[in-house]
Amino acid sequence: MKTIIKYMLLCLLAVNTVNAQENKESINLSNAEVTPYEIELTQNKTTHILFPSSIEYVDLGSSEIIANKVEATSNVLRLKSVKEDIKPTNFTVITNDGKYYSFNVIYKEQPIQLSYDLTKFEKQNSKQKSEVLFKDLGTTSASLADLFMKAIIKKNKKELNIKSKNYGVEARLKSIYTQDGKLYFHLSINNKSNLPYEVDYVSFKIKDRRTTKRTTIHEVSLKPIRSYRDFQTINSQSKQDNVFMLDQFTFSDKQTLLIEINEKNGIRKQKLAVKKNKIQNVLMVNKIKF
Repeated sequence: MKTIIKYMLLCLLAVNTVNAQENKESINLSNAEVTPYEIELTQNKTTHILFPSSIEYVDLGSSEIIANKVEATSNVLRLKSVKEDIKPTNFTVITNDGKYYSFNVIYKEQPIQLSYDLTKFEKQNSKQKSEVLFKDLGTTSASLADLFMKAIIKKNKKELNIKSKNYGVEARLKSIYTQDGKLYFHLSINNKSNLPYEVDYVSFKIKDRRTTKRTTIHEVSLKPIRSYRDFQTINSQSKQDNVFMLDQFTFSDKQTLLIEINEKNGIRKQKLAVKKNKIQNVLMVNKIKF
């Protein structure tokens, strides 16, 4: 009797195993495909692609094509083939706003088109682009971070009264917001002079307050993760707003956050001193209406 029962159990196990194997289906990834752009390259002419945001990463599928960012820009890629009649290949580009682009390449001696403006294309095409997550942004996507910064500028509320003014140029820290472990600093530059004001760079530093002349000043530099826009030139009698994102930080009563805006080839440096309580009482980004 025990032998019969064991035999029946083995039969049931075998049947269940066969059914499980028959019911098991492979996952179809066709719905997860990133639709590639088609592009033609040649050896004797250069092809340029203008992206909506700065290029962060490029990967080429073959050594038969070459690609470089145009030195004077951050969002233009130039490409060509290294020889005639190359095999079909591909390349991938990731931009600063988190967008993921895939391209299929074919060789053509006389390409129909040599310049592509994806900024113009994406304005006309409502198709949602694939997006990657950058390590320095944590769980916040690049597009969401840009949306936060855009909303802060659009709100344009002077939550703080921290400013610096000299040589006809006024810099102001309007507000500080926080979200997902990041701090957003809203800076505004108002050029009331008759000369254009070209920003070289903006720095963030935590410095010890000077107590005596013999005191050694300790300084910690903080690197912004990203900004809403690259400061360029603020023309005469005009204003420009920007938002800088930094990793969350704190400091003591004996320290100060110093924000410096440096003029390129000029002396009109602006300094904004931020006390500890301003950082501790920051506002939440999600309180802003989007």
